[in-house]
Amino acid sequence: MKPRRDRRFKQWNKTKVTPIKDPRDSRDHNPVEAFTHDISIGGARLHSSEPFEVGTLLRLEIDLVRTGEILRVEGLVKWREREKAGDVFEIGVEFKHTSMATVLSLMRGLHDARLPASKSEPEDLSRS
Repeated sequence: MKPRRDRRFKQWNKTKVTPIKDPRDSRDHNPVEAFTHDISIGGARLHSSEPFEVGTLLRLEIDLVRTGEILRVEGLVKWREREKAGDVFEIGVEFKHTSMATVLSLMRGLHDARLPASKSEPEDLSRS
């Protein structure tokens, strides 16, 4: 197994996830509510009730808990596992940065030592 390229942070961030069926299709699809966790500059572990397939391109709107910024980034599903308890899926997403602004926003949200880290699990994450 290859070591990770980027430092990872245990941080729960509310996230809206919209699958991109066809990049040329400008119609809006209904976003799915999810959470990112174990996030880095290069990607995140996503917790979702929707079982997005490996290879799916996603549009993510991540509410960075430490800065309050909304990060808009596209990502590719690299792996997916169903959690043992409940109907929640863990999904590995590799970010496809198209703008330096998203990288800088993410760096601020993860690396600014002056901001408190959020390590606790969100209350409204379904694990039934």
